Amino acid sequence: MRWMLACLSLCLFGSFALSDEPLFSGPQVGERIAPFQARSIDGEDAGNVNVLDGVESRPTLLVFVHQVTRPSIAMTRLLFNYAKSKEDEGLQRRLVFLSSDSTETEAWLRRARHAIPEDVAPMISTDGIEGPGAYGLNRKMTMTILVTAKDKVVANISLVQPSIQVDAPRVGRAIEMSLGHDHIPTLSEMGFKDRSQPARRANTTPEQERIYRSMMSPVIAKTATSKDVELAAEEVEKYAAKHPWFKQRVHKAANLIVGGGKLSNYGTDTAQRYLVKWAKTLAPESPDDLSKTDSGETER
Repeated sequence: MRWMLACLSLCLFGSFALSDEPLFSGPQVGERIAPFQARSIDGEDAGNVNVLDGVESRPTLLVFVHQVTRPSIAMTRLLFNYAKSKEDEGLQRRLVFLSSDSTETEAWLRRARHAIPEDVAPMISTDGIEGPGAYGLNRKMTMTILVTAKDKVVANISLVQPSIQVDAPRVGRAIEMSLGHDHIPTLSEMGFKDRSQPARRANTTPEQERIYRSMMSPVIAKTATSKDVELAAEEVEKYAAKHPWFKQRVHKAANLIVGGGKLSNYGTDTAQRYLVKWAKTLAPESPDDLSKTDSGETER
């Protein structure tokens, strides 16, 4: 176990903010996890429960979702499906959503229950958006992912911008090491099927996609306040005014969401109003706008 903790503490770190300043969230490697309450919304177990009941020092994947976004839900689905494959080895799974409006979050969970593996019982923190006080969670995060063993944290992977390609193998490795295996699973082993290349489909580069996700995530976060959404949307519109590729990317996404009848799945009412607006107002003004980068050169 000492070797495991040393390796993980050297190799597994939380995501960094765009300013390159590290942001910490939750108990760190080697610290004990404390029992806490959350509200289960599923079946006979609905109501307040002890989240760690039944863990009994066994290896556990404990995920806190601070912001409901497409990347955070996609990451959640992948991790919990992979964790299920380790169930025979004793791995436990717990999923907790943090929210300033538990009623709204519960309504969303019931509408979007298909987005979360059926055998996972989602819970909503009874401590609001900050989560259990003893855990010291950082609300600037989108996800805080803990892997524990013998009631201690063996990996803390805190994410501002979740990326399956970058972050899922790190969590997979932590899970494997908590079970005593020295193995880094591939995305394929974790069940990820790359059905498309969004960057190619939208004629954007991976770096541009990173920028797009980082600017849009605060807009469509389910837990964002109206003021937060408005500020984030203002930044999106300013950036779109200066960068044709970004304007095209936002318009295409908004148009697909609105035209596909999926608007209610994205963000708050305020966010949805902006998506409707952008589907109309950010349409390219000319064919040239679709093919030019910021420098005016045609993208390869």
